[in-house]
Amino acid sequence: MDTTKLKNLVEQLCAQPAPQLVPIATFFDGNDDLGSIGCNLMDHPGIDAFREAFARIARRRDVEAIYARISEVDPDDDCWPFTDTVFVVGTIHADELAAELSALEPDEVGSAKDFGIPDALARKYIAPILVAWWD
Repeated sequence: MDTTKLKNLVEQLCAQPAPQLVPIATFFDGNDDLGSIGCNLMDHPGIDAFREAFARIARRRDVEAIYARISEVDPDDDCWPFTDTVFVVGTIHADELAAELSALEPDEVGSAKDFGIPDALARKYIAPILVAWWD
């Protein structure tokens, strides 16, 4: 874990009003903490699997942006901020997103409306917003 990047990320998040959002690439930059996403998975595929899946999705033409909503900014000493919710902005269909993420075993993939679209995303994007959520 890159502790300098961790400190910078925590400072950036603490400066934001709730709910704190971070671009997915920023969330994974320096992160090797299995507890930061998908922590309840029986067989966690590793942070690299999450990083690579979201990087692949971000390169799709039908995806504009991907953000992690931070549930816990500072969960413990030397722990990366925790997310259970990732927002995917674009015209990608929910079933395609679910297929892209199947190896990561999200509990839900679908419209972000049921999860509450953060105002910051609603104001910035016109495209639909989907969510992937891990319990």
